[in-house]
Parts: sequence; structure tokens; C-alpha cells
Amino acid sequence: MKSGLKQEKGFTLIEVLAAIVILSIVSLVLTSYFTNAMSYSKSNQNKTIMVNLARNALFYVEKQDFEKMKDYFITKGNDAIEAEECTLVNCSYSNLFSNMTALANVLNPTVNDIRYKINIVYQPELVNNPSSNPTNGGITPIDKSAVKDYLIPVKVEVGRVESNGQPDYYVMLEGYITDERIR
Repeated sequence: MKSGLKQEKGFTLIEVLAAIVILSIVSLVLTSYFTNAMSYSKSNQNKTIMVNLARNALFYVEKQDFEKMKDYFITKGNDAIEAEECTLVNCSYSNLFSNMTALANVLNPTVNDIRYKINIVYQPELVNNPSSNPTNGGITPIDKSAVKDYLIPVKVEVGRVESNGQPDYYVMLEGYITDERIR
């Protein structure tokens, strides 16, 4: 009968502690993986919001009078429409836009309690510089002087505003303000 008692098998305290330590290490690795994945997801969500805000601003500006935009950027030589210049209280772009409240909301939006600032920057180098490569792999180069009368190349910069009032992260989207005649 004594030999039967000694033959009982089970886990020792050391084996149980070793299993707990291994399980803890694996769970810490998995926790850090999910934390990084959540952070990456949040970053991508912010980028997506900023790209959509940039597209919204570009679409809004494109719906305005093309001749006024062309005069503002090309004839008068202004290089940007800036969020700092247009708030709900005061906006210096009254000669370009009819609805200053809408413009202020487009250039200074708040999404999910996060403030953003949007600047629309004219890019004259995309129209004024001739193409340096006469053939682009068999593709006929675009005659930039022909499209210059119908397109205004712009870059939309969106910055997320932190508590100190300064943008801490930027997303840029390039596009064109197109003339109503070719839309």
C-alpha cells in the first residue's frame, strides 16, 4: 500500500511557478502588441480625418469663382489662404468668398473635439517650370501653358492643433482648383 502512495503524480510547486512565469511573459508580449496596434490604428484614424478635411477644403475652394481665385493667386501673387487669417470673428478673404462663416469652419474645423488648421498654398512651380524630360517613357508631356488657364495647382496642408495652439502634425494633399468650364 505504501508503494501506491508514492506513485501518485502531480505538479510540484516549482513547476506551477515556472508555468505562471512563462504565461506572464507571453501575456505581456501580447499586451504590448495590442497596445501598439491600437496606437497605430488611432494614428491612421487621425490621418484619414486629416486627408478628408483636406479634400473638403479643396472641394469648397473649387466651388468658388475661378476667376477670383486666379486673380488672387496668379495676378496678385498671393501664395496662400491661411486658417489664421480667417476665424468666425474676422476673415480677410471677403473678396474671394461669399460666406465667411462657412470658410472659417472649413479652414478651422473641429472633429471629435480635436481642432485642425487648414492652409491652401499656391504652387506656381507646377505650372511655370517647363518639363525637363521631353519624353516620359513614351508618354507625351503635358503642355503646361495650355492648362495654365484652367487649373490652379494648390497644396492643402492640414495640421492638428495641440493645446498650445500650434499644429503638431501635418498632412498635405496636392490638387487643382479647376475652372468651371472644364468640370
